[in-house]
Amino acid sequence: QITTLALSFDHRHIDGEKGSRFLADVAGILEDPATALLF
Repeated sequence: QITTLALSFDHRHIDGEKGSRFLADVAGILEDPATALLF
């Protein structure tokens, strides 16, 4: 299955690179839930 993930944040407080990295981490956990045990 495919889902769409979106992230909205205030660029005055969060750098775009950090927000993008966070969303990539969430996507990785959703793709392989066993990786959540590593955090």
